[in-house]
Amino acid sequence: MIGSAVLGGIEEQDWIDRMADPLQRGIQSVLRRAPTVAKVLHGKFLGHPLHPVLVTIPIGAWSCALVLDLAGIGRRRRRLHRGADATAAIGLGGALVAAFAGLADWSTTLGPAKRIGFVHGAMNLAIAGLYGASLTSRAIGLRPLGIALSTAGFGLAGASGWLGGELIYRYGVGIGNDACERRPEMQVPVPEAPIADAG
Repeated sequence: MIGSAVLGGIEEQDWIDRMADPLQRGIQSVLRRAPTVAKVLHGKFLGHPLHPVLVTIPIGAWSCALVLDLAGIGRRRRRLHRGADATAAIGLGGALVAAFAGLADWSTTLGPAKRIGFVHGAMNLAIAGLYGASLTSRAIGLRPLGIALSTAGFGLAGASGWLGGELIYRYGVGIGNDACERRPEMQVPVPEAPIADAG
């Protein structure tokens, strides 16, 4: 399976630790000195991690920006252009806020999850750079370039979001040991889908 191959490839890259370890130690040090901030960033007041809640802001805003950009291509509809620019900026702002919570959660990871999380964060940094460059291009009148940059950022966000999902569902990042009570009455088992007979 392609997904497992990608994850396995990242997990084997021990050179990532040389960059990840100092960064992780620095974040841990800051959060130890500010326990209240750490609790907020980890979502203790919600009862579950804050990062997955915050990432809905950039995902939603950038989805709107993409739709508005596509609707405004080849047209001189300033409302569409202004709306696309505004939602792209809102998404970038939301992504920066979500990054703080994501870094806090990542600071608790070890081994393979730490490496996957580092790549996820690096991808998100690249996405922020693409959207920042897009907003700059739009502001100086290079709208087609701005649209191309934000579209590339949106595509990369899909890949990064997949890695984020793997961090939660495969590696359990941000999920406490007591988070899931496995009681039969609480969940209906999902059967394996049969593979259609090609013959």
